[in-house]
Amino acid sequence: MSLLNLGLLALSLPLAHGRSIQLQKRDLTVFTLGGWTSLGCWSDSQASRTLSLMAHSGQHVSDDNCQYQCTQLGYNYAGVEYSGQCYCDNWVNPIATQEPDTDCNMPCTGVPSQPCGGPDRMNLFWNGVTAPPPPVTITNPGVEGFVSEGCYTDSVAARTLANRVATSGGGSVMTIDLCVSACKAAGYSLAGAEFGGECYCDNQFANGGPASDQTICSMKCNGDSTNYCGGPGAMNLYSLNGATPVSVAPTSTTPVPSATVVLPSAWATLGCYTDTNGQRALTNFIAAPNTGMTVEFCISACASNGYSIAGVEYGGECYCDNSFKNNHGLAPDGSTGCNMACTGEAGETCGGPNRLNAFAAGPAWVQLGCYSDQVYQRTLANLGAFTGDLTIEKCLASCSTAGYSLAGVEYGVECHCGNSFDNGGGPAPDGSVGCSFPCAGNSAEICGGSNRLSMYEYINAAGVVATTPVASVTPTPTPSPVVASLPSGWTSSGCYIDNAYGRILSVQQPNSDTLTIESCIATCSGLGYTIAGLEYSTQCFCGNSIIAGGLPASAASDCAMPCSGNSAEICGGPARMSIYAAGAVTTAPVPVVQTTGLPGTWSYSGCVSDNVGARTLPYEIDFGTTNSATTCLTQCTSLGYTVGGMEYGAQCFCGQPADFTASGATTSTNCNMVCSGDASGICGGPGAITYYTS
Repeated sequence: MSLLNLGLLALSLPLAHGRSIQLQKRDLTVFTLGGWTSLGCWSDSQASRTLSLMAHSGQHVSDDNCQYQCTQLGYNYAGVEYSGQCYCDNWVNPIATQEPDTDCNMPCTGVPSQPCGGPDRMNLFWNGVTAPPPPVTITNPGVEGFVSEGCYTDSVAARTLANRVATSGGGSVMTIDLCVSACKAAGYSLAGAEFGGECYCDNQFANGGPASDQTICSMKCNGDSTNYCGGPGAMNLYSLNGATPVSVAPTSTTPVPSATVVLPSAWATLGCYTDTNGQRALTNFIAAPNTGMTVEFCISACASNGYSIAGVEYGGECYCDNSFKNNHGLAPDGSTGCNMACTGEAGETCGGPNRLNAFAAGPAWVQLGCYSDQVYQRTLANLGAFTGDLTIEKCLASCSTAGYSLAGVEYGVECHCGNSFDNGGGPAPDGSVGCSFPCAGNSAEICGGSNRLSMYEYINAAGVVATTPVASVTPTPTPSPVVASLPSGWTSSGCYIDNAYGRILSVQQPNSDTLTIESCIATCSGLGYTIAGLEYSTQCFCGNSIIAGGLPASAASDCAMPCSGNSAEICGGPARMSIYAAGAVTTAPVPVVQTTGLPGTWSYSGCVSDNVGARTLPYEIDFGTTNSATTCLTQCTSLGYTVGGMEYGAQCFCGQPADFTASGATTSTNCNMVCSGDASGICGGPGAITYYTS
C-alpha cells in the first residue's frame, strides 16, 4: 500500500525511546461530566443565539469546563463554539437545527483533543434536567396610564428621547413598569425601554421614528423575560394616556456620564479605541456580572486573569489582552463614539458601537494606533537610533533609552521619538488603513506606512501616561519583601515580566485570598518544582525554568502589590511576577519560528489558519512534550508528505499541497505558542499552523 493512499488507516511510528505514536485523521473526542449528555452539533448565529448566555470566551475553554461553569451558574444546557466560546441556558432556541457532527470540528482552546464547535456551530450538552417552558415574551401594552406606541428607532449619536434615567435596582433588573415609573416620576410623558436595560424619557421625540421592522425590538427586559425592552438601536416607546408622540427638530445634545472612575494603582486611561466584531482589538471576552458592567469590574477581571489592557464596549461588554490586535488604535473621531453609559453605573462611560474605552497598566509601552505624519513637519521630532533592520521592539528601546515617552515606526524602516505630538499630528483620519507596511526586521509586525506612524506611548509604574522623558520618571520606592522564613536553598530572584509571549511559569495554582511567599513556595516545592512565582497579590505559579521569553523587569519596583495573605510581603503586580528559586534560574529565549536547520528541502511558508470548514492538513501526529519543527517535518518526510506544520504547541500535521489548497486556509496572526519540545521555537497556536513546504 502506498503511503499516500493510507486514507483513514493509522500508522504506528516507532520512536527512539520505544514508544510509538499514531498518524491519523484528527478525531476529536467529546467529553462529558457525570450526569451530562452530548446532544451533538447544532446551528448557531450571532443574530439569534442557540443558548443566550456567554459564560466565558478565550483560553481554557473545553467541553467539561463549560459544563462545569453552566452547572455553577444554574443552567441545564451548555454549548461550546468556535474553539473558545462557552454558552449556557435553560432552553434551546427553537430555530436551532441539528447539523452533521463533522461541522463541529474546531479543537477547544483548553483541551485541543476535545471539539468546541465551529463557525456558527455549537457542541451542545444537557444535564437531563427539564426546566419549565420558557415564558412567552410580548410587548407590554402599557402600565400606569402609559400606552405602547410600538418599536421606534434610536441612535447613540442622536437620541430619540434625550434623557436617560436610572431605574430602581439598576439596568440589570429593569422592566417596563420600572422605566415608565421613573419617567412619570421625573415629569415626562414619553418613556422608552432599550437594549434590555436602558430607560429614556422626554416630552417629545427627535431623530428617530416608528421602525419599519417592528421585530428589531426583540430583546427581553433584563428584569422580566415576558416583556420586550427594545433592542440595539431600537426602543419600545410608551406615551402618557396614549397621546400621539410629537416630533421636534433634532438636537445635538447627548447626555454625558459624569461619575468619576477610580482606577487601581498602575492603571491609566488610554481613550476611545476602534473595534470590530470580526477582528477584535482585545481578544478575550469577560461576561458582565448580574449587577451590570462597570469600568472598575472590567479592569479588575482583566488584571486577575493576567492581562494588562482592559476595554469596555457597548455599555456592557468587557475585553482583555496584553496588546492591541488587528491594527486598532485611538478612534480618528476622538471620544465621540464612546458615548454609552455602563449598564452597572450610568455615570460611567463604557464605549459604544465598535468603540472601546481602553485602560492599561504600567510600566509598559501601549499602542495608540495609526497617526498622520509629514516629511517636513514631523509629528515626532527626533529620529531613533537602532542597529540592523527595524522592529517595533528596537524602536521602543531606542526611544526609551534616549528618554522619550512617545515612539512611532514609519514606512517599514523609520523610527521616530518625542515627548509631544507636533505640527498637528494625531490619529489618521482614515483610521488604520494607511498603516500597512511590514517592519523590515519582522514581517509579522506593522511599521506604519507612507506618511503614517504606528504610534506607541509609555505608561510609567505609577499608572501615569508619561509626559516627561521616560528616563526621568522616578519609580515610587517599594519596600523589600518581608519573609519570615524561606526553605533552605530558596532565594529571591527578583521581579520578572509575565505574559509578553505567554505565561513564564507553566503551572498555575488556584487563586488564593491568603497567599504568602511562604505558602506559594511550599506548594511548588511540594509538587517537585524548583521555581515559584507570585503575581497580582493572589496568584501562584510553579515551574522548573522561566519560559515564553520571560525577562527581569526593568525595575524591582515593578513588583509592588502586597500579598493577599500578608500585606508586608510583595506578590508581583499586573503582568509582573515575583520569582523565588531553589538554585539558579534558567531562562529559555524568546521563541521564534525555526527557519534554519530544517530537514531536507523544507522551508517556512508562514502562519496559516486551521479549521476553515474542513481541516487545513488532514493527518495528525501528537508528539506530547517532544514537538518541534525538526521532529514534525522529519516524520512528514518519512511518510511521503510534502507540506506540514505544527499547531497548539504539541500537534504535528502532514498533508499534500492539494489538501492545503482545498481547505481555503488564509494567513493568520495566531502562531504564538512555544513548541512542547523546543522552548526556543514557535509551533502554531489556537486555530493556527506554523506552515512549511518541501
